[in-house]
Amino acid sequence: MVHASRHKLSSKAETLELLRSEGFRVPKPFVFELSRWRSSADETTRQIASFFAGCASLAVRSSCRLEDNSDASMAGAFLSVLHVPVDPEKIKLAVERVADSYGDPRDPRDQILVQPMLEGIVMSGVIMTRVLDDGSPYYAINYDDESGRTDTVTGGGSISKTVFVFRHFRNSDFDSPRLRNLLRLVRQIETFFGSDSLDIEFAMTADQEYHIFQVRAIAADSKWNPGVEDDVTDKISFVEDYLRTCSKPRPGLHGSRTILGVMPDWNPAEIVGLTPRPLASSLYRYIVTQSVWREARRSMGYRAMPSEELMTLIAGRPYIDVRASFNSFLPDGIDAATGERLVDAWLDRLDKNPNLHDKVEFEIVPTALDFSFDRRFAERYPDLLHPESLRRYKERLGELTRTAVSLESGSSLRAALDTIRALEAKQSSREGASSPESPTALLAQAKDLLEECRQMGTLPFAILARHAFIAESFLRSAIEREAWSRERYLEFKASIRTVSSTFGSDHAAALAGTLDSKTFFDRYGHLRPGTYDILTPTYRNNREQILRGSNRPTTTHATSDFVISSSERFAFQGLLDEIGMGTTTVETLLGYARTAIAAREDSKFVFTRNLSDAIEALAKWGASHGFGREDVSWLNVYDILNTSVSPILSDPREHFLPLVAQGKRQCDAGKHIKLGFLIRSERDVYIVPLQRSTPNFVTRSRVSGTVVRLEPGAIPPDDLAGAIVCIENADPGYDWLFSRGIAGLVTKYGGTNSHMTIRCSEYGIPAAIGCGEALFNRIADAPDAELDADAKILRTHT
Repeated sequence: MVHASRHKLSSKAETLELLRSEGFRVPKPFVFELSRWRSSADETTRQIASFFAGCASLAVRSSCRLEDNSDASMAGAFLSVLHVPVDPEKIKLAVERVADSYGDPRDPRDQILVQPMLEGIVMSGVIMTRVLDDGSPYYAINYDDESGRTDTVTGGGSISKTVFVFRHFRNSDFDSPRLRNLLRLVRQIETFFGSDSLDIEFAMTADQEYHIFQVRAIAADSKWNPGVEDDVTDKISFVEDYLRTCSKPRPGLHGSRTILGVMPDWNPAEIVGLTPRPLASSLYRYIVTQSVWREARRSMGYRAMPSEELMTLIAGRPYIDVRASFNSFLPDGIDAATGERLVDAWLDRLDKNPNLHDKVEFEIVPTALDFSFDRRFAERYPDLLHPESLRRYKERLGELTRTAVSLESGSSLRAALDTIRALEAKQSSREGASSPESPTALLAQAKDLLEECRQMGTLPFAILARHAFIAESFLRSAIEREAWSRERYLEFKASIRTVSSTFGSDHAAALAGTLDSKTFFDRYGHLRPGTYDILTPTYRNNREQILRGSNRPTTTHATSDFVISSSERFAFQGLLDEIGMGTTTVETLLGYARTAIAAREDSKFVFTRNLSDAIEALAKWGASHGFGREDVSWLNVYDILNTSVSPILSDPREHFLPLVAQGKRQCDAGKHIKLGFLIRSERDVYIVPLQRSTPNFVTRSRVSGTVVRLEPGAIPPDDLAGAIVCIENADPGYDWLFSRGIAGLVTKYGGTNSHMTIRCSEYGIPAAIGCGEALFNRIADAPDAELDADAKILRTHT
């Protein structure tokens, strides 16, 4: 708690003069009122030039009475002119420009602030001593340590970094001396003004000294919930305790610790979002992360796992237990010592390279014996394993890979495809069947659909998705080994026809009126932009929106067959011989890749029909008890389904209303607690960097155009032609976008093998998939942007 002080915030200039007089580092100011400028502009200009004689350049800044007060900051409303030469004419022009930005009528007491431009800047930024949105007890630090400029954060001129620091931190939580020193300075300023609701602009020079450019009150503090600090403070210690326990050695798991992440492996941030409601996260757990994920891998020859779950919820946010994930990528038969060394090395690499959190299967863990295994392993993990241990590991991985690539009838890929076809047949047999009416029957229907989805849908999908990853590792490593070019790789990928290809042509036909809308919705009506979200309507329940807009598809899907050249065939065969797969032909390998990549998308399309129908049954069940979809979204699916075997002994509304309220409370509380994309130790609860994800760029095209941000559930504009569209999740329910003539796609979440990565590759649409929160928000909030997938550039024009 910051106690009251006799020092008060005033205008920008007066506040900085006060700080400087008390020993804080503030570039020396020259301050004057507009009344003085009006009466003696030339004399004032000469005084400024004399005062700053010897300085390289000046900053002429606003200090208007309307800005920096407790009611409104007016941040950015008035002009500042930087890098002004110490020349009377240039100074006068800059002062006039700043004064003109005040508008009319002007208060003669308004001031102009002139300071020398600070040189040798190594970091600059802004600190809010509370989170602006809700007043959560964190220092929110937005900074730039690359450009050497002072205005990149305030002016939005670069991709800045963000870190949140819990207000009640301990010095031992820091591993960055400069961050610890910055927070020490901020606390001194808080004490000086007796306020913990401040907006501070700063810069650090090469001598490690911090300089203050501005201090003002946060005008939004009147809108904050006064209990938010106590609420977060009470809960954060429990989060720390859980993480400490979670990271201890676990029986049956290799690895001395764990890391938690929202994007590794089954990336829940992409699938259910960063702060899903209880129904969505519990459905995901029920049909994927509770057991299906490990059952699928065991059936393919990876190690048999203990009864570990893959996903954990921290303050309502879904995280993947990366240690469990990495264990499941070990081939069966690996000895314990080797497994321990490998998992710890993989965890260490992710710890040191957090930007790889959405690329673990390609950049951290070798999940198959591809053409680049030897080179990558030697580069990433030199001297990790004894030569004999490495030989056995490689041998086991090779056995797994050779078995996977087989397309024989008994292979896991073929078996998974057969199961998906069987599920599709069962779904067809149910078409036209009437929906039950009673709550008991609706609950039974939902349970049957979800169990069928788990056994015949997500289990084979998980197998097919793993096969697709193995296929991708071969295709990409062939580029690295120069068996073919990236252009040829993209041509091959574009030649693979998936369910998306059919959807695109059917959607265009439905828009043109050449395909009956009933036929279209019978095929695709179960899709929804939020696959696990009861609040997002299915295509069937959102007909007008889905069939609105242009009937021109964004691009025509490639229809020509891919023909491998003789030189490519020779190079591929040489690589296959090299890794001991000489009996596998090049045609077999490419056929395997084609089948696996298409089957992954097809199986996802099929199993989501069961999931969607189950969600609709739960919505009807809720309605039968007087609950709307909003209410049901706050419930956990386990609590709902358990009532079929453990009947409630009271009125259903009386039983579930407290659970609805509890779900709301837990989600609300979780949103106030700041957590990063990766949690590497309990210290990450107190010092929370927002990782600047490296986007996964798709295609080699460049586009430039208007940005359109689509919020979940919102009705998009009719005309998206030529737009760069920004969506949070790379969700299959957004397939309709590809019929709207979009120029490019940007997503906050998603990986190199995510749904929208595949879609954009198929359609030749440049995309930046999985940008992370900071970069995504910067692009999505801009009026226009440039997306150059070949040069790997994503930037705004302003």
